[in-house]
Amino acid sequence: MATTQAASTAGAALPAEPGTPTSGGADGEFGVKARSQRQQITRRFLRNKVGMTGLVAFVALLLFGFVGPLVYGTEYRTLNRNAQSVSPGVAGYPLGSDEIGRDLLAGLMAGVQRSMFIVLLFVVIAFPIGLLVGALAGYFGRWVDSVLMRVVDLILTVPLLVVLIVVASNFPGSRTPLGVGIILGLFGWLDLARIVRSQFLSLREKEYVEAAHAMGASNKRIIFKHLIPNALGSLIVWTTLAAATAIILEASLTYLGFGVNGANETSLGRLVSDGVQAASTRPWLFYFPGITLLLIVLSINLIGDGIRDAFDPSNRRVRA
Repeated sequence: MATTQAASTAGAALPAEPGTPTSGGADGEFGVKARSQRQQITRRFLRNKVGMTGLVAFVALLLFGFVGPLVYGTEYRTLNRNAQSVSPGVAGYPLGSDEIGRDLLAGLMAGVQRSMFIVLLFVVIAFPIGLLVGALAGYFGRWVDSVLMRVVDLILTVPLLVVLIVVASNFPGSRTPLGVGIILGLFGWLDLARIVRSQFLSLREKEYVEAAHAMGASNKRIIFKHLIPNALGSLIVWTTLAAATAIILEASLTYLGFGVNGANETSLGRLVSDGVQAASTRPWLFYFPGITLLLIVLSINLIGDGIRDAFDPSNRRVRA
């Protein structure tokens, strides 16, 4: 995934020890209220127009996908043989219907739900794996680093999409949102592992880590108490950018016939794939799902950009 450089850039500028007050006490010598690093980051993000635009759009899409069905009240699996290929706005179908009479608006809501579920599953699986592998390689170094990174390099030599296709085509049950999310998660942690490793290689040489060693702190405490919090910027940026990539990968897999499939299964990728053949005759079946997919990816990327800027203290575009 093309997230390594952006995430590394954000993490490289991250100052040490989150939670540390910035300067002086409240109403100190210069009358400036002290803020913790977390407060500064939150404040910078809230003042970042790009990030907030992405966040608002993302929340709106979440409401569309998860609250919309409760309000709209139409099940996307419902077939109406008397309303096949209805144009948008006709016969009670705001966004039209497909060739077997399914409501496209209800399908979009369900598609957003499934795609968000896939992304969530991807993050839940990929994040701990990548964090663990990268942390072990970066902190312990030597043969541990060599073995783990050679495994990562070996897997990276094969294009991810090819790996996903091979796995998806050989495991029954992988054509569901659950299966696709698991497959993406199991093979989507490689970039994160390399990011975490590079961060740990740098952070472990810091004075506060040496001080923790001298005071007898355990490796576990140093990793979880000192190193991971200081690499948090890179991890969050990776998560947002990788989530957007996961949605595109799901759509690519489904378009190629190895993703979400089945009569009662759907996702944004499935809707786009089904609508491609009708793009010239019933364009609403292709463009509405495509635009929704684009909006989700764009909103997540904007959030990631905002978080990256918020974690970068050298960024002067948004002041704390």
